[in-house]
Amino acid sequence: MATLQNRNGRWRAMVRRKGHKDQYRTFPTKTAARAWAERIEREQADYEARGGTPGEDITIGELIDWRTNELATVRAISKTHSGNMTRIREGLGDIVARRLTANDVIEHARRRIRGDHMMANGVIIPACAPATMNVELGYLSELLKLAGPMKGVKLASDPVAEARPVLRLLRLVGKSKRRDRRPTPDELQRLREHFRAAAWRSTIPMVDIIDFAILTARRESEITRLLWSDVDHVNRTVLLRDAKHPRKKAGNHKRFPLLGEAWEIVERQPKGAADAPIFPYNSNSVGTAFTRACTKLQIVDLCFHDLRHEATSRLFEQGYDIPEVAAVTLHESWNELKRYTQLRPETLHRASVPTA
Repeated sequence: MATLQNRNGRWRAMVRRKGHKDQYRTFPTKTAARAWAERIEREQADYEARGGTPGEDITIGELIDWRTNELATVRAISKTHSGNMTRIREGLGDIVARRLTANDVIEHARRRIRGDHMMANGVIIPACAPATMNVELGYLSELLKLAGPMKGVKLASDPVAEARPVLRLLRLVGKSKRRDRRPTPDELQRLREHFRAAAWRSTIPMVDIIDFAILTARRESEITRLLWSDVDHVNRTVLLRDAKHPRKKAGNHKRFPLLGEAWEIVERQPKGAADAPIFPYNSNSVGTAFTRACTKLQIVDLCFHDLRHEATSRLFEQGYDIPEVAAVTLHESWNELKRYTQLRPETLHRASVPTA
């Protein structure tokens, strides 16, 4: 029997039937909630009449549990993947997988983009960008492809693929926007002065970390996991373990040079055990400290990752060619590298060559 509840102006539908998993979903109107509940009840009755088959009654939420708890030992799940699975569960988790429709996917995307999707505990999930929605639906499509042969979930078609033309037309999915933000010399100087003045309150050497990031093009998570044992003192290089890669992060170890003052910055860090980090700090704390400093100094739209753009652009401005810059940034293609290259026109002037 379906139950409808009014929660702060939104309607929560609950369907409970013996032999079936309880299903819940929240809607902006009572009419929509009732229509959904009636559809679920009809589907449950139809399932019982036909006797059911393996995988026929499994929900999206149950598939996510299977992917997270069982299949993760075969194919690992990253933090990004896990977060997207959580969003999918909150929006579509109660739906029986084989009955998922393109319209379900479209409505989920609309709620996510608008930022009016409510969790079971009443918490509103913040709005997301079309690029984020695109990634999220990619994970949903992958989940359904795995569920077919492995869990017996028979789909007449791919609801995500069917929904994509409409999602693109409504601009609910899209490509990520390329950032071209670089810190100005004045902004960097103000950040250094801020962290020097606050050094007595923090154990994190933020000035060294900022300068190191600009000299090496390393992310905060990469800086904080560099080990003393991986430093080559003869060639002035260091090994980055498990470098970021879309398909083979685990075991993807790469060595990069410590150019200019980057070597001096490493040398002046307190020496730890051989297997200890050079910068033994929490990467989230580094990012948070940077963000808070920007807010306090009224530096708009600057994040720690923008220092990677600054580092890449500086290397090109200093005259390094593409292979040499890639040896520092560890990009494997020009298409990847150019996303981090934002050259300032005034830096391209070269000394004039005298004519014969």
